[in-house]
Amino acid sequence: MIAIIKRRAKLKYSCVNVIGCGFAGIECALFLAEHGINVHLFDCKANTYHCDCHNCEIYGSNEENELFARNLLRKEIKILGSSLIEKEEELLKKEKFSSCVADKLLTYGVERVKNHPRIEFFNLCVRDINLKEINVIASGPHTESGLFENLKDLHGSMRLFDTYNIYPLVENITESEFVKKGDNLFLPMSYKEYITLCNAVLSERNALLSKGRALSKDVSLIEEMVTKDKDALKSNIMRPIFIEHLSEKPYACLKLNLTRRGYEIEGFASALPPECQYRIINSIKGLERAVILRTGKSIANNYINAPFVINNFSQSNKFSNIFYAGNISGVYGHIESMASGLYVGYNVLRFINGLELLPLPKETAIGALIDKVVTAGVMRNQPVIASYDIIKTQKDYKTIAGKSKYLLENCEIVLTKFKEDYLNGKHI
Repeated sequence: MIAIIKRRAKLKYSCVNVIGCGFAGIECALFLAEHGINVHLFDCKANTYHCDCHNCEIYGSNEENELFARNLLRKEIKILGSSLIEKEEELLKKEKFSSCVADKLLTYGVERVKNHPRIEFFNLCVRDINLKEINVIASGPHTESGLFENLKDLHGSMRLFDTYNIYPLVENITESEFVKKGDNLFLPMSYKEYITLCNAVLSERNALLSKGRALSKDVSLIEEMVTKDKDALKSNIMRPIFIEHLSEKPYACLKLNLTRRGYEIEGFASALPPECQYRIINSIKGLERAVILRTGKSIANNYINAPFVINNFSQSNKFSNIFYAGNISGVYGHIESMASGLYVGYNVLRFINGLELLPLPKETAIGALIDKVVTAGVMRNQPVIASYDIIKTQKDYKTIAGKSKYLLENCEIVLTKFKEDYLNGKHI
């Protein structure tokens, strides 16, 4: 059900507080500033985007439905006036095969907000929300704990939690030790080689414990797997496969997946310090001289429980002057965050002017994304990624090509009309 904001007198606010200078916060702040609103932008973390995805999130998943949806999102936010999308297009042409575009894009966005005359940037953490002002919470999935606890106090129980694992990335491996299948490599291991690896992991883990270091209890990490059972790795991330030139199946098998930046060691998520992971990886046959581009990680994320906290306008159900944008609202991906931040900017501007908020059509990627966030199940433990499947059309199409063509053409029509309705005061 779409929440209805009734007509009210124009509200008096001196400025809008935007908490978080990521993609969502930047889009929202720049949209408001360009429309004459003074913005206070708060951020206390290093302004870098760490691309922890498997192949580089800027390109989305290899699955065509996510690629299509993210490209549709790009088209839609360009129509709506994104401040970052043209720069991203420029960077993609220049940097496509050399670096993570998102990091450069965020650097560009941070410079723009810092230099905008209507935006005042504060390099500090916000823990308390001023309920007498408009606040846009765009603090991301790693929101500072004090702020998140205060948000919980305001809204009640709202924490959703998930973790995702990042695997080590290596180059300069001894490929002759591996068996190649397609683009991926497999390292067959004997029982002795496998036990040696397990002991190396246990040794690093126990050394940290003896120094009083606290360790993660995440059972998906290699250092936790090996404590449960000697065959835990073999039964999980190192399952043996039959290799043609070997007379018998190996005891265990390590798999390396080819990515744009090197080989990823499948399943090797770890919360051990980098130096410990270096020693473990370099102890493996064929990886003795490997250059480790990225160590394994286990990332914990916090999100609001969107169906109970916000409405279809990303506005708090309890406090009409609080909005949520970006990853903390339950979306994942820098394009998704840009779309969320821009949409919130539109809503905040109408809220300031005392106008009814306008929903985006669900036949658009942005409209479908927001609807998915606020209607997802209570126990959802994953953020929402733009995908072809979440965009519904009134007409059933027999082919994917037919639906795709319709969506690409229709989004321009409906979003252009949305902008006209927005600017001409419809639903005042």
